[in-house]
Amino acid sequence: MEHSKSSRKVTVEYTDPSGIYAVISEDLQKRLPLRNLYWNSATRPLRSISSLHIELVQAGGSTSSSDPSERVSSVALDGATENAEDRDISRDNRPGSGVGVKKERRHQIPGLRQTPYLKIFFFRCSDVESYRVTYRKQIREWIKGNTPPTQSTASVNTQEFHDAFEWLIVHIVLPDDGRSISRVSATSKSEVRTGLGGSSAVIEKLRADFNGSSKTAVDRVSLIQITRGPQNGQNQAPSDGWDDFIAKTKSLILSSFDLRVTQYEEDIKERESQRNIPGWNFNTFFVLKEGLARGFESVGLIEDAMNGYRELAVGLNSIIEGRDDKEQHREHFKHFTDDLSATLKSALQSEESHNLGDRQTATTNSVTQDRHVEENRHILGANILDADRKPFRELILANEISVFDFQCYLFAREASLLLRLANATDPSDDDKSVNGAPIDVALNVASPESQNLLLLAEVCRRSIEFFSAAGRMIRDDLRSSVHPLSKGHTPGSPTMLSVFEGPIEDMVASWTYSACQRILDATIVPSLQAQLQPLLRSLKPVVEVYADSSNSSDPLSREELPRRTSSLPVSTRVSPKPLSPDKIPSITSLDAVRLLPPASSQTGTQELAAQQAELVILKRRITASVGHRSTDASVKRASLAGPLSLSGSDLEDISLEDTPSRYDRPDESSGNSHGSAVNSIQGRELNQSLQSESSFHQAYEELTMMALALNVLGGRRRSAESLTTDLAAIRYRSQDYISAASYFRPLSSFYYNNDWTRLEVPMLDLYAKCLKHLNRWQDFCRIGLQILAKTTSRQSLLHTPTEIRFQHRLLDVDHYLQEVINFSSSLERPVSTPLHLHFEDVHLDPYIRHLDEEDGFRMSLELRNIMSAAFEAQDIRVKLVSLEEEQGRDIWMASQGPGLLQTGLSVVILQCTVMCPAWYRVERIEIRSANIVFTHDATINASFDGLAISNGILQLNSTRVLVWPDGKALEARLSLCKSISLGKPRSIEILISSGRNKVSHGKLSMRACSAGLRLHTAETDVVSGNCLILRKAQAGNVEFGALDAQSKTIFRVPYGIESDLLKIKVKVEVSYTAEGQGYQYNCIGELPIQLPLSVNVQDSFQERSLFSNFKIDTANSMPMRIGDCTMHSTKAFQVALPPLGSAPLTIFARQPLSLVAKIRQSRPETVDAQTSLSPDRMLMLRIRYACVEHEISTAVEDALTEALIKSEFSDLSRLLVTVLCKFLRSTLSSQDLETIGLLGEIQMSSFEQHLWQPVLNGLHPDSRNKVAKWLANWQAENPATVLPQAIDSRNVLELMVPFEIPEIPIVVTGRLVTLNCGGGPGEGRFAAMDHSLLAELSLSYSRHWSKSTDVASEDNALNITYEVQASPDVWLIGGQRKGHFSAKEGEVGRFPIILLPQKTGQLLYPSVEVRTTKRHGSNGRSKGTEEESDDTVTCEMDFLDQAESILVIPDLSSSTVSLESSGPGGGAWLVESRSRRFLENPSAPVKCTEAV
Repeated sequence: MEHSKSSRKVTVEYTDPSGIYAVISEDLQKRLPLRNLYWNSATRPLRSISSLHIELVQAGGSTSSSDPSERVSSVALDGATENAEDRDISRDNRPGSGVGVKKERRHQIPGLRQTPYLKIFFFRCSDVESYRVTYRKQIREWIKGNTPPTQSTASVNTQEFHDAFEWLIVHIVLPDDGRSISRVSATSKSEVRTGLGGSSAVIEKLRADFNGSSKTAVDRVSLIQITRGPQNGQNQAPSDGWDDFIAKTKSLILSSFDLRVTQYEEDIKERESQRNIPGWNFNTFFVLKEGLARGFESVGLIEDAMNGYRELAVGLNSIIEGRDDKEQHREHFKHFTDDLSATLKSALQSEESHNLGDRQTATTNSVTQDRHVEENRHILGANILDADRKPFRELILANEISVFDFQCYLFAREASLLLRLANATDPSDDDKSVNGAPIDVALNVASPESQNLLLLAEVCRRSIEFFSAAGRMIRDDLRSSVHPLSKGHTPGSPTMLSVFEGPIEDMVASWTYSACQRILDATIVPSLQAQLQPLLRSLKPVVEVYADSSNSSDPLSREELPRRTSSLPVSTRVSPKPLSPDKIPSITSLDAVRLLPPASSQTGTQELAAQQAELVILKRRITASVGHRSTDASVKRASLAGPLSLSGSDLEDISLEDTPSRYDRPDESSGNSHGSAVNSIQGRELNQSLQSESSFHQAYEELTMMALALNVLGGRRRSAESLTTDLAAIRYRSQDYISAASYFRPLSSFYYNNDWTRLEVPMLDLYAKCLKHLNRWQDFCRIGLQILAKTTSRQSLLHTPTEIRFQHRLLDVDHYLQEVINFSSSLERPVSTPLHLHFEDVHLDPYIRHLDEEDGFRMSLELRNIMSAAFEAQDIRVKLVSLEEEQGRDIWMASQGPGLLQTGLSVVILQCTVMCPAWYRVERIEIRSANIVFTHDATINASFDGLAISNGILQLNSTRVLVWPDGKALEARLSLCKSISLGKPRSIEILISSGRNKVSHGKLSMRACSAGLRLHTAETDVVSGNCLILRKAQAGNVEFGALDAQSKTIFRVPYGIESDLLKIKVKVEVSYTAEGQGYQYNCIGELPIQLPLSVNVQDSFQERSLFSNFKIDTANSMPMRIGDCTMHSTKAFQVALPPLGSAPLTIFARQPLSLVAKIRQSRPETVDAQTSLSPDRMLMLRIRYACVEHEISTAVEDALTEALIKSEFSDLSRLLVTVLCKFLRSTLSSQDLETIGLLGEIQMSSFEQHLWQPVLNGLHPDSRNKVAKWLANWQAENPATVLPQAIDSRNVLELMVPFEIPEIPIVVTGRLVTLNCGGGPGEGRFAAMDHSLLAELSLSYSRHWSKSTDVASEDNALNITYEVQASPDVWLIGGQRKGHFSAKEGEVGRFPIILLPQKTGQLLYPSVEVRTTKRHGSNGRSKGTEEESDDTVTCEMDFLDQAESILVIPDLSSSTVSLESSGPGGGAWLVESRSRRFLENPSAPVKCTEAV
């Protein structure tokens, strides 16, 4: 049977009667393998073959030869080198030997032999005569003996197509054969250039003799010209015939391959249809179909070959698993494998000799076993990928193959195809050189970058699946072979099977271990190793020195990783000074990525690393299982205390001699264990790991580190975390607590997040013990609390007694609670743990209850301790956070002293002496014992929002708690100062009502909550009350003295603002002591600082008097009630202001108040000398007013408070009154306030609109309904509330507006007198239209309102410029309309002007504008001859006739009009008109009515 490796290449047979092949072999090998072939089948899609490897074999000989020039090598894609001597080749006699061609008999089962696809006849002939005499006859005989069925004249046997081949005649021309051929056409069939001499004639004769005459005939003649000798170093020319030869070789090979595939498919289809016929043999069918798969493999169609093997594997599994007729195919497979049975027999004999005490026999059998193991390595799985280790195909045809061997053969073939497809070197090839050259050079192996790592990962994945099934097959195989090996036992009995169970398990472990290592060796990738090395080094935090390994190399630095070969029989580990925990890196952290080399990894590296990690984990599992069955007590103890049993340190010691193993013979009382012994373990690595406890630990640790590093590269974080736990447990067993703690540290959060309780609790227990050995109490307490949390939560979820007993047997943690509390006392900072992990059914009563005769309130907290022991809690606190944004306050409720929390339900009373009225939610719960704090934080645990957990772990009924003060408790209110003086610092007032408390002392803390607000607390004073301020030096704090019960004290605090604010927000805390108990009241007030009133003044100057018009209006559209306005005289000025009356005036946005004050300077004799020099020109307008909104709140508050005091709900007065007033302020609009200001009463809205329900929800259910009913009745009895007629003193506000009398240097008085108009004193003046009026303008000035002497004096006159102005549509002005003059104080200037009215009616007099300037120079009225220097002086004009008017009437006394309808024009005609006579004598007294 042919060697299976030949299926990777296409066999080409050549005949060389001239011995010329040695000359062309070197050039031919350079052109191999064949590239870029395309196979087009009628039944398949077009296939592309990138490279086709061929194997040249000589007819009648082999590819091997002692002479290098005679040796023939082939190039394989995967780097394998094979010789033709390993093949069974059809042998033909050389045509020139005189012996006829001997035809080999074809095998009856197609596909068994490796027959050539192409036969080539090489010859050299220099002239036509030699060709005719010698070579033509040889060629004809060669063709006759090798003609394929397609060209045979006999009847075609279709079975011959399984070995179909083509033939080709190649003529070799050397330089010495006549003239050299310069060029040979690659496609020419008939004509060769002249000048070729005899060679040209030979070619023509060859084509004429052996090519067909039809147009479709295939050209089977090729010419190769050698242009250099064997010693010539010149390159071949491109037209030397090689291209033609290679092209014909490709075409002929594909032609024969197509014929073979077609024939195989037809035969397979026929055999498949006969499956149900009796006598059908799967093994024969397998060989037939495998022939097709091997054919695909030979031409490089690996995917098609793999599909064929997959189909065969499915068919085999269907037979083995019984899906097909199992009885029909039973005789086709052997029941057991001879090699496995022989190995088991050898192991049993060795163990039996050892048990009998025959050491010599045992030694001999051990040596025999070792020799047998070396001779039968395939049993160990070391050659799992070698499909040629046995004649599998002959065994299949002979029906002598076992199921195990059959499956191994299929796996080896599929894995080899995958490795070839991945461009990986076939690990089954053991040849190290080809033609004397290194294998990597001779075979042109693919570079590591071209390897497909995804396919290598697929090899590992399939291997893992196969090894799992192979273990079961080996067990069944060996159990089937027990019968011929058993002596003294009933065949197939349980007693007999138990005797062999131990060795069988050891053989399965040995085989799987070696097979895993073989796959790891086959999938080694340099790029993966480069990333693996730094990770492995990072897993060595403690330097390990082995006493007997000083001369051995580090196994982790080998290039053959992950193979471990450094386990020694006897080793001692010496650990130097341990590293600090912060210097030990965690392999599972993100920092591990930084350890990788900078070069980017190949595609598929992560997948390959993950699959290799699975193989290493399988090796580790096998090592642990072998250790469990070991006869060495120390090794067995080490394996039982391994990472799979993290609490192994607490296991009881068991005598291995007294406890029978499960593999012991039941009839023997000696209790000999049939566990794993060195004699039954095959493989050096496994044997070394069982030599001692230290060897086992070393082997197990190295495998764990390797699997961990591969899982990190593979991106399998959870698997890496699990392996880190195992590695940490190994470090713990070795008492390397620092390294173990460094590995446990990042794992605690990982297990916590994934809720792996059964694995997490033992891991945390070991971590806590490490921390306890290292005296790291802070971390010990933290981990101890995690252990308590996990065990309590686990026990709460267990339902059956069996599970509870298992949990207690797993780990005893009752001692952790007391240890954690005791050790925490020495800690500098507390350790926190979530409350819901240790307590359940937590319930906080959401309704407060006020303390009796004290300020404050209390609430009850219920909780269930689910831990296994009670403990004393020094402090239990609950934090409430305000739900109102403007409040921004949190308060704490605390228990009164320490208390014992028993296991089960407990009730704790919490009290609070801090009062801050608002709605609150529960944010935090703290239970403190020593430095251990059990906390629940609603802001962190978002899932606990609402404080209700469906599982019952943490249940709080409500998160909304309403806090309000008792009606008799202390209260603080903020308001603006009632008296505001513009231009002076403003203040806020804080009213403190002591209620029932007799305060001994207290402290008032104030904090500005608005940006730009500054409180001047150092200037705080008491404006009302008998309280004394003790200290106010500290910023923001004012300490005050005693307050009597039922007293009220008002503190005034000035403030300043640095920006424009409409409102200010101030937070006030009143801390006070009453009867030795400290209390605190907090409130926050938002005060509008915009003045509700606006005051405008307009001044009008006269020579001796000043009239000021004050306009008082609302600034925010809210109605105001003005009670009084006053202005007092000073020494310099006398003020006269009319009174407002007894009743207050209500002003609105569209109805302001206007007041006119007359101001005169005091007489000179009433002003002293100092006042006359510097008179006080400031006056003060004092306005007393009240806001209608405040009066409404006061009226409603008084009405509701009075009703509540008379009822049983007096303690709710502050709550309900505050809610009602706040509701009114938020709902009443400016229009509603105007209506109330006009009507003087408040129409209360309906009960539902008051929105009492949210407030009532904060009351206890026992009193909620009663309060709601009382409020409804009060609402019905008081539908309206009347405002008082007089302003309540509590609402009176005072605004003082200072204003200054302006200083005017000059006041000019002007008068315009008409001389010829009608009318007289006391009567209206009138004039006629179209008649001019003579008028006189008189001007004078006064310095009465200015005390400055530099403006004008008796010796210094002023220049006065005037202009009379009027609209030209009303008056036409003539005369001195503009002019200027110089005058001293008191002098009058008179100027005539003429006025001509332009329309009739009441016309105002024209206006006059003046401008005064200083005059420097000579006095008098000269206008321009003297040099002057004028400066403008400010002045006010008092035009006495500014409001005077004159009646202008038409100048007609009578008119005669004719009314005629006749005539051409018709209508009315003016006949006559007469003017007024009195205008001719204006001095005559005529009444205006008579004139009219």
